Amino acid sequence: MDAQAKNDYGIKVAMFIENPKYMGTISEEEAKELGASLFSYSYGSKELGYELTLHWAINTLENTIVLARYEYEGVASGIAVNHMLSILFSNKNMPEIESITYVAVERLLRDNPTIEALPASENYAITFALDAAKLAVKKYVNTPLTHEEETVPCKDSPMSIDAIKKTIKTHNILTLETLANYTRAGSSDEACKEQLLAYIEENKIAVEEEEEAENAISAIPFKDLSTDHRIIAVETAIDNTVRQFLVMDGGDIDILNVKENGDVFEVYISYLGACSSCSSSGTGTLFAIENALKDKLDPNISVIPI
Repeated sequence: MDAQAKNDYGIKVAMFIENPKYMGTISEEEAKELGASLFSYSYGSKELGYELTLHWAINTLENTIVLARYEYEGVASGIAVNHMLSILFSNKNMPEIESITYVAVERLLRDNPTIEALPASENYAITFALDAAKLAVKKYVNTPLTHEEETVPCKDSPMSIDAIKKTIKTHNILTLETLANYTRAGSSDEACKEQLLAYIEENKIAVEEEEEAENAISAIPFKDLSTDHRIIAVETAIDNTVRQFLVMDGGDIDILNVKENGDVFEVYISYLGACSSCSSSGTGTLFAIENALKDKLDPNISVIPI
């Protein structure tokens, strides 16, 4: 990597690019020594300027990845992205792989919490790598793809209709330029731009409807809401704050009920997945959930796990 390229990235990303320790293949012998089976999945192509093959040594009894490597050709930042993902894949099962989010990967690549890890024009390096991983999981567990999951609408991107729509929703994308930064779709293929604009408009309408519904609830003080509306308000607040981090760690929470106890609103939750056995579920995680709800809804909220 030349000096100019180094200036485009932060210290962490540049370090991963310079030392791509997880780049390469896994031999059948290596996998066997680890008591695992070898699984590989290829995504993209040289013609598209992004070609990735994931190699996983998988403990088939638990469907857990014990070693991850990759072969890659594309923009340099993709090396750093796949380096980070190789670390994240370690000791995770298939559902946990699917739960890894763009936000989590991007933030882990940052040097400074307030400065984005990659140039905007290379955001697709993260999107593509995650799409590849999620498709690899579907192939491994033999999940059939829907029509939108297997249909690629643009010649300049390997992403399916389903993946593009989810990217638009995740980042609330409003323009073709921003969409191209995250997906490369429409960057050179003029023929698919009208279809992409339709996806953007579809998401815009959905977001407006969702905001209208949320505003209808948030306009009313939490104490004046019905129990059902309080549960919806709690779910919305969790969605917008801590849920993505819980899911990233292989867990989640279920909102069971909201009860009044004097001046206190008791929110009853149940931990799901990894959260149910996490050592911090009664301390740090609980503290984060409660603080988020106090900040978003009412200072007199108490969260009670059961």
